[in-house]
Amino acid sequence: MNILVISLCLLISSKISAQSQPLKINIFYPKDSLKFNEESDFEFNYEYNLYGKTTLIYRARSNWGEYHFVFKKKIKNIEKFESDSANVYGTKLDGSWGVVRKDYNESYTITDHNLYAFILLSEHGSVVEKVKFQDFGNIVYFPEFDYPNCFISDENKDGIPEFYLSYIGNSDGLDAKAYKQIIYTFSKTKPEIVKSKATAFYPAGNPEDEYYEEFDLNWKQLPEIIQKRSKKILKDYKKQIETY
Repeated sequence: MNILVISLCLLISSKISAQSQPLKINIFYPKDSLKFNEESDFEFNYEYNLYGKTTLIYRARSNWGEYHFVFKKKIKNIEKFESDSANVYGTKLDGSWGVVRKDYNESYTITDHNLYAFILLSEHGSVVEKVKFQDFGNIVYFPEFDYPNCFISDENKDGIPEFYLSYIGNSDGLDAKAYKQIIYTFSKTKPEIVKSKATAFYPAGNPEDEYYEEFDLNWKQLPEIIQKRSKKILKDYKKQIETY
């Protein structure tokens, strides 16, 4: 009986120890696509025909399995605007009124595109799609990933990965510009991934506009240390915007 108890204790202890092992995280950019293809169960440009080019992949190896966090951008249309100039009028050196200089605007490009992201589980030489994120742009709405704040982490050091996806919903309209942060975590009661969301709304030019934040119910149930990381991302992005 004592031997059985000791064996069970050792088994439980080994499992707890294994779960607390740090994640092994790698990051792959398009320049790393050949290396990624050699090491992985799927191609870097996963489902290219449907979802466009892959811009970034994170890989996390843990005791919960090998997961890939894949970011993609599908361009539907590109519109280029050439540089132009405008006359600036004022008093010239000789005292007369006229053109004092020309202001030149830089050329710029606007793309009509969709954003996609996936969480894929590598399993027995194949991949299982666990999460699919998508946000569709149009001629007046241009969502963009905030890549420095898209990553995999383990804030509470339990060996279980969390997936952070941050993006800004830029637009030409007068609606508040939304900076959205989605955190995917594993459910403690079911074998599934739970989506939590925090949103920061930025003034768009209306006199009554104010900056404010919203957190959904799932976010409010996250461990405090994950909430703290989430709020830091919102705070740092706000500081970045204010320094422009």
